[in-house]
Amino acid sequence: MPKILLITTGGTIASRCGEHGLRPVLMGEELRTAMGAEWDEIEIRDYLSLDSCNIIPAYWEEFAREIDDLRTDYDGFIVTHGTDTMAYTSAALYYMLENLDRPVVLTGSQRPLGASGSDAEDNLRLAHRVALSGRPGVVLAFGGRVIRGNAAKKLYTVRDDAFRSIGAPEISIDGDTADVQAAPAAPFRLRDVLDERVAVIKLYPGIPPDIVHVYVNAGYRGLIIEGFGSGGVPLINEQSLLPALAHAHDCGRTVVLTTQCVYDGADITRYEVGVRAAELGVLSGGTLPVEALYPLLMLRLTETPEGERVKSLT
Repeated sequence: MPKILLITTGGTIASRCGEHGLRPVLMGEELRTAMGAEWDEIEIRDYLSLDSCNIIPAYWEEFAREIDDLRTDYDGFIVTHGTDTMAYTSAALYYMLENLDRPVVLTGSQRPLGASGSDAEDNLRLAHRVALSGRPGVVLAFGGRVIRGNAAKKLYTVRDDAFRSIGAPEISIDGDTADVQAAPAAPFRLRDVLDERVAVIKLYPGIPPDIVHVYVNAGYRGLIIEGFGSGGVPLINEQSLLPALAHAHDCGRTVVLTTQCVYDGADITRYEVGVRAAELGVLSGGTLPVEALYPLLMLRLTETPEGERVKSLT
């Protein structure tokens, strides 16, 4: 029988109502029971008990190292996590556990385990099925959907099927098997160091270009700019972002331009408002959601000498 490790980090799924609202208190044994699995099949590692708003990149590094340390001891891993930042964590682990040869499945719930109408049991059982499938790689299992780790985005605050896959097809589950994915040809590699000097800037009409200078002068090495439409930035008058982007380029900063739209991704080769930015060395975020671009750029910067720009995200 496959051996699975359940790693708990808190989140709504483990919450109960306290003095100031919901907070995580449940441990892994309650979650394991809800899966309806054999007790000797799933072992437990109660790692954290946090609302996912409090999960920071340093924890992603810890999660990746923990899975690396135990990787050959288990056939699969389930990580329970709060929904608010679960897409960031799943993307981070997707990139940090390179050429992973077994399943790592993230899940959680919109309502606490045991609450009326809770979706927790269904999500735990879905995650269990995927973990048993043997399909290698990091995925997010939630609301009946299984999503590649770097393609997940939370679109709804309360709906049970809160997540969608962005820029990639969902993974189909049939019985106890996931769609076929070959084992990685290259050996597994842990990439457990992130350069956290990355900021995300969401453009809005009339945003002062000086905001870019603020981050550059503060020492941030990477900027992800959520532009308009397919990835456009203001070009005229005092609102033009081009001088600020040129300054960032001259200072050796990496700038990635993506879109505020949920679907279809960024294309900075189509309109002048994107092309002019690309001419200054700005990279395109393509179809990746910002939840994936953020940890990916952190990794790329770690691999890039100080003072130099990331040449490509691929």
